[in-house]
Amino acid sequence: MLTANCPVQSTIDIVKGKFTVEILQAIHDGHNHYGMMKHRIPDINPRILATRIKDLESNGLITREHLPTNPPQIAYHLTDKALCLFKLVPEIKNWYGDYQRQN
Repeated sequence: MLTANCPVQSTIDIVKGKFTVEILQAIHDGHNHYGMMKHRIPDINPRILATRIKDLESNGLITREHLPTNPPQIAYHLTDKALCLFKLVPEIKNWYGDYQRQN
């Protein structure tokens, strides 16, 4: 049983937000500017994208880099915490594949 103080539930709470996984995947794949993410995830509302980016920053999964360009641009990067999380993705996919076959 998962409780409020359970690390598994806490992890799920961090990544369960709508489009959160898609944003992380986009950054992982090199689509690390706001406009690139918006193009990669066309169904996302700009307000939701901005909110999820802020959430991911506050949870320590992404960092923001101000690029010295004209006009100024911001790039987002995965932190080591996020990269560790990505190591779990193959296992999650395997579990879900088994789950689907059993149901």
